[in-house]
Amino acid sequence: MPRVATTPQKEDRLSIRADANQKSMLARAARAQHMNVSQFVLQASLSAAQRVIEEESRIVVSPEEYEWLCKVMDEPATPAPRLGAALAQKPVWDD
Repeated sequence: MPRVATTPQKEDRLSIRADANQKSMLARAARAQHMNVSQFVLQASLSAAQRVIEEESRIVVSPEEYEWLCKVMDEPATPAPRLGAALAQKPVWDD
């Protein structure tokens, strides 16, 4: 029997509120992309979400800041007696 490709069933629902002008604009854009409004909004939202996540997970520094950071990271660690003492104590969640 031939195998038929199927798309996964979407189970979760997402609702948004829009005024008439917003809905009309979304419908117009969706038609221009040969999609329905739900497909268009989902695709546009996922693209925006991916962009935000990428921006939030990237740190941009100048060449001078990069050199300083490399220098600081290559230096030996500064002793932190209070941190050592805290780590030597039994954690409260082990009580």
